[in-house]
Amino acid sequence: MQFDIRDLVDLLPMHVCLDRSGKILSSGRTIARILGGHARMSDAFVHIGRDGQETAPEDMLARIASGRRVFLNLRAREDIYLRGHGVPSRGGCLLLNLGFGVSLSPAIRAFDLTDSDFSPADLAMEFLFLHEANKAALSELSRVNKSLKAAREDAQLMSITDPLTGVLNRRGFDLAFSRAMEQREKTPFALIHLDLDHFKQVNDRFGHAAGDRILQQAAEAIRAEIRASDKLCRAGGDEFLILMFSTTCHAAIQSACHRIIRRIETMETGCESSGVSASIGIAICPPGLAAGTFDLFERADAALYQAKDTGRGRVRTWEELE
Repeated sequence: MQFDIRDLVDLLPMHVCLDRSGKILSSGRTIARILGGHARMSDAFVHIGRDGQETAPEDMLARIASGRRVFLNLRAREDIYLRGHGVPSRGGCLLLNLGFGVSLSPAIRAFDLTDSDFSPADLAMEFLFLHEANKAALSELSRVNKSLKAAREDAQLMSITDPLTGVLNRRGFDLAFSRAMEQREKTPFALIHLDLDHFKQVNDRFGHAAGDRILQQAAEAIRAEIRASDKLCRAGGDEFLILMFSTTCHAAIQSACHRIIRRIETMETGCESSGVSASIGIAICPPGLAAGTFDLFERADAALYQAKDTGRGRVRTWEELE
């Protein structure tokens, strides 16, 4: 039984028929596009040996003639590899059928291949569809993971943030205070306790909405006088706590606290004659003191109450009480 080799053009779109010198006698319609008009296989392809290096065209022809697999790299596109299996035909030529393997995706993009460019029995496109579906699924999974990570980070931030003023809440401040205590040998700091004066009267006279605005403005006023490395917390009600790392110089801390009070007293609250001010107590944590030998919060509280007792709108340090 005889057949016309031209029948292979449609049946095996990725076949190449060669003579014994490597000249291309015929090729399938798909591989013909890839060959780009070259007359010899060695003009279009580099044969890759077992060691991953280029070999002579004769080695490729010998492997085809002996029925062994061949691995080819397209000269025009170094990212595209083909592999195939060849057999010698009865007519004396060499018949080679090729496939893209892992280079399917770049080959389809490079040569604009579609399902019609492959044999109906070739599963290449099905594998491509699975590959693309897998990529899409992984991309969506990555997007979901990023969204979950962002949501988790937002939730963590919200858990340590006061929703009204945007500064730390007491939980967030306690975490910052613990870290500050661990690093106090290298970075001494001061704990500052601030309480708004006459705030209750504002709530009673102008309502809680006005009180909320004043708390927000007070937080901004404090932030304006401390550095980014310092930590600010709304401890509850009209009380604020500050960890000041920028200096432990008594005079510098007192000066910063007086500026905070002036800012609070001159806020545009929208409440006529609100009379809001602030009292501040300071306790400095010097290096060299063992944890547990003193309570910094108690010292700051004692200094704060002394400031209130001496007329409010005042600044006192715990050291002044000793």
